[in-house]
Amino acid sequence: MLVLGGGPAGSSAARLLSTWGHSVRLITRPAGESRLAVSIPPSCHKLFDAIGVGDAIERAGFVRSTGNTVWWGRPEPRVETFADGARGWQASMHVLERVLLEQAAAAGVAIEHRAIGAGDLEPQLARFVIDGTGRSGVLARLNSVRVYDDGPRTVALAASWTRDGDWPVPDDTHTLIESYESGWAWSVPTSPGTRHIAVMVDPQRSGLVRDAPAREVYLAEIAKTSAFRDLASAASCIDGPWGWDASGYRAVQYAGDHWLLAGDAGSFIDPLSSAGVKKALASGWLAAVAVHTSLTRPAMRAHSLGFFSGREQEIEGHYSRMSRLFLAEAAPTHPHAFWRDRSDSPEAATHVDTAAVREAFERLRSATSIHLSLGEARIEPHPAVRGHEIVLEPAIVCDDGPIRFVRGVDVVALRDLGPRFAQVPDLFDEYCRTIGPVALHDFLFALATAVARRWFVSQ
Repeated sequence: MLVLGGGPAGSSAARLLSTWGHSVRLITRPAGESRLAVSIPPSCHKLFDAIGVGDAIERAGFVRSTGNTVWWGRPEPRVETFADGARGWQASMHVLERVLLEQAAAAGVAIEHRAIGAGDLEPQLARFVIDGTGRSGVLARLNSVRVYDDGPRTVALAASWTRDGDWPVPDDTHTLIESYESGWAWSVPTSPGTRHIAVMVDPQRSGLVRDAPAREVYLAEIAKTSAFRDLASAASCIDGPWGWDASGYRAVQYAGDHWLLAGDAGSFIDPLSSAGVKKALASGWLAAVAVHTSLTRPAMRAHSLGFFSGREQEIEGHYSRMSRLFLAEAAPTHPHAFWRDRSDSPEAATHVDTAAVREAFERLRSATSIHLSLGEARIEPHPAVRGHEIVLEPAIVCDDGPIRFVRGVDVVALRDLGPRFAQVPDLFDEYCRTIGPVALHDFLFALATAVARRWFVSQ
């Protein structure tokens, strides 16, 4: 097995495959080249544990974040704390990569710090190659599957700043985000007193178009902000700025007979989502599951690779849609072309008709008893992840794709149980007893969805 790239996606896939008994070689660039800082949401906790690096991440000493403070389309800050007191991580990318590579090596991965050569890509040298090379996208380019967005380009300029004492913000652990006239700014703490501050600009609508020095462009953009300008005025820029292409791209295909594109090698989502690391970890995990299944159960090879490719496409679409919605929220405040070019407001993706679900819920709630019979749903086997493998399980076939779970409730199992009960509380108790505990509000939503979509006929 060969993994290209030692970022979150590549290291995660390599570690898991080695843990599951496969021989894995990983080639990555020399350590310490990345100067990015990243914000990692609390929901990555489950991914860290699934990959087996949760304890190492805790020992790494990253700043633990309690949420975000945003100035988005208005001058007043909006403070958003993570639910239930959860905490995320603020990390320097090179430290995060070092921790993940150490964990991959500890699991038995053979790591080579060097440039990737053409000879490394010979098909006979590995049964599978996972491309985790990020924007370089070695295999994505070799296989001509990368597609760039038609929209405007975005460049990130970032630098490291320090000041004496805490930063004057509602919470010094927070990710800070501010929209301004011709772009948006972002900041995360990397250690006490030190923050990375980045601005996202359109290279064709900033000083970059006339080849102005990056530092001049960067400071000019900071001067256009309000909250960030005040923060920078009492701080010192100690390193940078550095620049990156932050424009989006995707792939028309994420897996082939012997290769997979994991993380940013397959697609790049707008940094505004703050989900880049989460997406990379999930992609690396799923790539490992797909390869493991293909090697241990050859009959599932086509299903596994197709499932991986479909999920990567779905996730890229989801995050891209969310970023465009967030950009559209601030656009009315800023008449600049930066915002006009990015202010399309896509419809939020919904898998159910909200009004129909609400109406079905009201009918169920007001009824003295329920009489459910099987409706129009068609059940077919569909790939799903179980443990370390991809298996075929029954799913309800809908116009927008197969569905097995709604808010964590197994709707195939619910469909089997429903006709046997006349009272919703009895149906809920039996579901929790035989399938597993779920929250009542999630169960009711799933039941109402099943009625609204006529998987059940309610009489």
